[in-house]
Amino acid sequence: MGAAKLKRFLPVVADSQRTVSFTRLPDGVQRAGIARIEQKQRRGSVTDLVQIPDRAWDTAQWRLAGVRRLITEPGPLAPRIKRLANLYRVSERTVRRWMRLYRRDPDIVGLLPKPKGPSLGHRRLNPDAERLVTEGIDAWVARTEPLLVSWIVEECGRRANALGIDRPSRTSIEGRLRDRGLESLTRRRTIDPSASPPLETPRTRQALAIVQVDHTLVDVMVVDEVHRKSVGRPWITVAFDIATRAVLGFHLSLHAPSAVAVGLTLAMVGLPKDRWLKERKLDIRWPMFGLPKMLHLDNGTDFHSLALKRGCERYGISLEYRPPGRPHFGGHIERYLGTLMRRIHGLPGTTFSNPAERGKYRSDARATMTMAELERWIAIEIAGRYHERVHRGVHAVPAQLWSRAMRHRRPAEVADPQRFLIDFMPAEQRIVGANGFQLGRIRYWDPVLGRLFPPRSRVLVRFNPRDLSKVYVPSPNHSEYLLVPYADLRRPPITLAELERARTALSDKGIVQPTEDQVFAATAEQRRIEADAARRTRRARRGVEQRPPSTVVPLPKAGVKVNYTKRIVPFAGEQW
Repeated sequence: MGAAKLKRFLPVVADSQRTVSFTRLPDGVQRAGIARIEQKQRRGSVTDLVQIPDRAWDTAQWRLAGVRRLITEPGPLAPRIKRLANLYRVSERTVRRWMRLYRRDPDIVGLLPKPKGPSLGHRRLNPDAERLVTEGIDAWVARTEPLLVSWIVEECGRRANALGIDRPSRTSIEGRLRDRGLESLTRRRTIDPSASPPLETPRTRQALAIVQVDHTLVDVMVVDEVHRKSVGRPWITVAFDIATRAVLGFHLSLHAPSAVAVGLTLAMVGLPKDRWLKERKLDIRWPMFGLPKMLHLDNGTDFHSLALKRGCERYGISLEYRPPGRPHFGGHIERYLGTLMRRIHGLPGTTFSNPAERGKYRSDARATMTMAELERWIAIEIAGRYHERVHRGVHAVPAQLWSRAMRHRRPAEVADPQRFLIDFMPAEQRIVGANGFQLGRIRYWDPVLGRLFPPRSRVLVRFNPRDLSKVYVPSPNHSEYLLVPYADLRRPPITLAELERARTALSDKGIVQPTEDQVFAATAEQRRIEADAARRTRRARRGVEQRPPSTVVPLPKAGVKVNYTKRIVPFAGEQW
C-alpha cells in the first residue's frame, strides 16, 4: 500500500517519542474512559506499561488509531470496516471486536495482542477432577518418603476410574504443583554451551543388538529374614535393551559386583522368565529374553574379567566398552537406573540419593523389606508397570516395541542354563593328583577325576565365590562340566569371603600355611561370633545373609558310641 493512501486513512504516528496525534473525542467519552482507567488503577489491575514489549505496543497503537478513525468519521460503517480489515490484513469480525473493546474501555492496553492459549489461571478441569487432583497432591506431600510425580498421576487415574470421570493429565497435575510452589522430582540438566559436542552414542533399531549392563547400589535398606533388622544396601545388576527400552533381566545381591553377577543377569536375559516368575509367585508377563549380540559396558574391573570375556566369546556375544570420560555413552541404562531409584525412594527404609536429601530420616529403623520381597517388588515394577507405560524417549510402550520386534523372529535361547551360568564363573588352573586338587586350602575330590584325567594333569577349575562347597571342572572334550564336591562331605558350604577372612585371622596368629581343618575351624568360630552379634550389629547380620544354605552333616559328639548295626546311607558323591 502506498504511503499517501496510508496517510489519508491513519493518523500520524511518531515512533521516536511514542506519541500519537489522534482526533479529539467528545468530552463525555473521554471522561468515561478516564474514569474507567482510574477505577482500574485503584484496583491495581492496570498492566505495567514498562513491561509491555515494543512490538506489542506499536501494534496496539495502530489498532487504536484505526478504531478511533472508524468511530469518529461520518458515513456508512460497513464499508469503512471492510477497508480497515483489508488494510490490517485481518477479518471484519476482528475489527468489530476491537470496536467493542474500545467502546467498553477506551484504553490502549485493551487492544494489546493477546498471547495464544488459555489465559493465566484458567482451569479446564471440572470441580470433581480438581478436588481429586488436590487430594492426590495432599497425599503425595504427606508421604515421608519422596515419590515421583508419576505416583500422583497413577493415583489420580485410579481414583478417576473409580468415580467414572476423565483421568487428569500429567500436564494438569504439574500445573497444580507449580501453583502450590512444589517442584517435580525430575531434574533438568543444564548443558554447558562452551563444552565440546558429545560423540555419537550407541543407537540401534534392532532388539538385542546392543544391550547395556551396569551395577548400582540400591537406595534402600533391606532386613534379614530372621530378626527383621537392617543388613545394609544391596547391589543390583540390570541388563537394558537400547532399541526397545526393555529391561531384559536383573540380579539382586548383597555381594559386591562381579563376573558372577553379570553371568546370573545374562542367564536371566537368555532364558524365558516363566519359571522364574512362577517360583516367586508373580502373576505378570515378562516376555523379553534372548542372547544379545553385543554387551555395552563401562570400564569397571568386574567387566574386564577373563571369565566374562571367555564366556561371551563362547556364545558369540561381543563386548564394547565406553570411552573413558564419556559417561553419556551409557545414558540409556544410567537414566533407567535413575528412574528405578526414584521409584525406590518411595519405599520404607530408603536412603535417598544423598545424605542432604535424607536429613533426619532413619533409614535403618524404617527398613521393612527382605531381599526376596525387594526382588519381587522390583520385578513387578519392571514387568508390571515400566514395560506397560509410554517411554518418553521413544514415545512408545516398551512391551509393544518388543512384541513388534519379535513378530517375525524368535530370539536365540540358551540351551543349557546351568552350563551358561558356569561359563561366566571365575576360574583357576589346578593340578589333579591321586587325591584330587586343592583350591584355597580346601581339597576337592571325585572318583571320576582319576578315570578322566591322567596324573599331574592341569585342569581349569570354575567356582562360585558365593558357595565353595562344589566346583566345576570341564570334561576332557569340553562338552560338559563335572561337579566336584569337597573331599570331606561333612564340611559346611562357605563363601570365598569367609575363606579369606579365616585365612587372614590364622595368618595374624602366625599360621602362614593353615590346614583345611584349621580353616573350617576358624570359619565356624567366626560364624558363632557373627550369630551372637547378629542381633546387635548390621555388619554381622549382613554376613549371615550372605552365607549359602547349609547342608552340613553333624559329626558325632565325643564319647558317643557309633551304632554299626544301623544301615549305612551313602552320600551323593559316593554313589557310583
